[in-house]
Amino acid sequence: MKLTHALLCLTLSATLLSCSKKLTQSGTEAENPLEYALRSHTADFDSILLRPDIYEVQIIYTEIQRDRSGHPRMREWRHNVDSTRCFYPASMVKMPLALLALEKINRLQREYPLLTKDTPYRLDSLRPWQQTHTEDPGAPGGLPSIAHDIRQIFVVSDNLAYNHLFEFLGREYINTTLREKGYGHTGIVHRFNYPGRDNRYTTLMTFYDESGGIYQQDELYDDNTWVNPQHSTRKGRGYYNAQDSLVLTPFDMSKKNWFSLSDMNLMLKTVLFPELVDPVHRFDLTPDDYQFLRHYMGIFPRECDYPKYDSTWYDGYVKFFLYGDSKERRDGKIRIYNKVGEAYGTLTDVAYIHDTESGAEFMLAATILCNSDGIFNDDKYDYDQTGFPFLAKLGKVMLEERKRSLSVKK
Repeated sequence: MKLTHALLCLTLSATLLSCSKKLTQSGTEAENPLEYALRSHTADFDSILLRPDIYEVQIIYTEIQRDRSGHPRMREWRHNVDSTRCFYPASMVKMPLALLALEKINRLQREYPLLTKDTPYRLDSLRPWQQTHTEDPGAPGGLPSIAHDIRQIFVVSDNLAYNHLFEFLGREYINTTLREKGYGHTGIVHRFNYPGRDNRYTTLMTFYDESGGIYQQDELYDDNTWVNPQHSTRKGRGYYNAQDSLVLTPFDMSKKNWFSLSDMNLMLKTVLFPELVDPVHRFDLTPDDYQFLRHYMGIFPRECDYPKYDSTWYDGYVKFFLYGDSKERRDGKIRIYNKVGEAYGTLTDVAYIHDTESGAEFMLAATILCNSDGIFNDDKYDYDQTGFPFLAKLGKVMLEERKRSLSVKK
């Protein structure tokens, strides 16, 4: 897949205009296209948007306009966005780890010039609950690498790949670096699928080539206590505990990862439109890094080179906007560069969407809680009935709105 002109414009010069308006506020369609689009489809959205206590929907829409030279300008509108309100980000936290890992490789390379994102590594366990990791059949040469972990993170949202990056970065580095970059509503404090592992410790990690070791990272330890400062960390009316027993008290998310929709949206902008973002928020990435990230953010699983994915991984598997309600094969004329999250009844997608035929392009970020019975950890969530249809329809409606606004201006 060739990258579009929109993704190759790294020397952009524009002003980021931000306007925060809620659905209930008055305003003309020219002032607030998000409000206009949602009000034009009340039959599709009102049953959800008018129940923020149940569905906890947040939406950010960013309109992208280009001047005659192709330079973009952005205008942003928001619905019910609250960076201090907790929702479970799930796999969305894989995006910051991917960016931080590339940045760390680039910084280490100054001292270890043979080290790259493609350098093989191995993980060696030092503690009973740690695991070794020395081979990956789907990777180039069958060996793990940071690049391969990042491919899997964006193409199919692989959990083990995220855990590997957690080992490379360590909890303290992750959170202190994100705070230095101004992501003040984000905390990444645990791995996935390993409740018995101590998240304060990382595993010994060695990068090497045919001639021997290139860089070895000893075990890292973090003695900080990271506390989720957001409100509404207690969810629902009950949950199933580790013993599979129902506990009829709210589910406590105060010790789980957090990542606000505003921080997610800003972070994606740093990858796709870095020159429109204040340098403090950006990551230390090379032109090749940007191209690498955009490519794997934008392809379907069947288009991936490493690893090869079969038809089980359908085109909309991690493309919730537009495609999340169907397993239909897509023609690729509309490209979605994104990251999604799905867990504990919460669905989130943060995306840049580009219709190559009409020229319409915009960013869209949204989250919705799909747990009508209020019970967590029971694997009974309303994804198919509520969440996927809502996000797919939202993507379609905002695409049509962007196309409509383009036609009005012609």
